[in-house]
Amino acid sequence: MITVKTLARAIEKRLGGTSSEALAEARTVMSYFGFRTEIIDNAIQPEDRKLFYSLHDAGLLQTFWETVPLLDGRNWRIFYWALNERDVDRILAAEEPSPTEPLYNSLPDEAWGHSATGG
Repeated sequence: MITVKTLARAIEKRLGGTSSEALAEARTVMSYFGFRTEIIDNAIQPEDRKLFYSLHDAGLLQTFWETVPLLDGRNWRIFYWALNERDVDRILAAEEPSPTEPLYNSLPDEAWGHSATGG
């Protein structure tokens, strides 16, 4: 699940800027999404649209649409925005330091079911 904090870290990594700018942008975006992962395009205020497009270009948001038939036979296209959770997770995983040695090297002998004395 993407939170304001995780999105802010991803924005800061992907777009640069200060952490306070990234946090403000993340708050703006998440105020639209709340606990949802996708929203309808019509909900976005015009002054926030530029932010959404820049996050889309950075791979943090995705867009998609569906076509709905109207009663008079015409089609209506509805546009949506979605949080790109997989990309946000990938960006944040890249910032975590990799261990210098494999985890199993740091386990005590008791974890292996035998002791170091061979008994």
